Amino acid sequence: MPRRLLLLASVLLAACADQPSPADQALTYFAEWTQQADAGQRGDELCHGLGILKHAEFSCADMLAAAATVDAASRTVLSSRSLECFAEVCGTFIELSTSGFDQAGNELEETAVLKRDNGQFRVYWYRSSVMLAAFRAANPEPDPDAKDPEQVAYDALVALYPGLYEFPPCYGVRPSSTNLQGKLLAREGLDVDAVTRLAANCPDNFCFAFVGRKIAPLCP
Repeated sequence: MPRRLLLLASVLLAACADQPSPADQALTYFAEWTQQADAGQRGDELCHGLGILKHAEFSCADMLAAAATVDAASRTVLSSRSLECFAEVCGTFIELSTSGFDQAGNELEETAVLKRDNGQFRVYWYRSSVMLAAFRAANPEPDPDAKDPEQVAYDALVALYPGLYEFPPCYGVRPSSTNLQGKLLAREGLDVDAVTRLAANCPDNFCFAFVGRKIAPLCP
């Protein structure tokens, strides 16, 4: 198990041994999952089947192989947060963000989303900055002129603020005083945590529209 990740998980569980929180449970499972990845395990049983079905661009083996390229001793947890829904699927989700280095010493970041079913967390979605870069290089985006302008704006926004990937663009929805959440937001220096708090007001339908150079957070 990655040393830093194992140490943090052990401290958290020791602090609340009687009733570990969902975040603590998810962190402990992710540490075990990365240990299995390092040991060469690539079985589908190590990932959540629905996550693989809904996000089929990477298999469970792909995710485990990507996690195994990380130097375990360098992996450091940056943040964890609970999600009520992830990409239109609702339940108990925990998102973990980590930083570290690969075996060649290159810095990278990881994002793992774990879903709990029947009291057990499993990895639902895992991406590292290295695996995403390789995927995009092998699957270049089509000509931007051929894409919907709203999709181009949304892709650019998520590239700047990866934490917004869980919120979709508002296709075909016109911003108005009745569906606008808060106020129009500037794209530069966007506060992702503030957007997440706005999304909590309408978790089922929260999305983004674009008005000029500003973002309209909507609850249609």
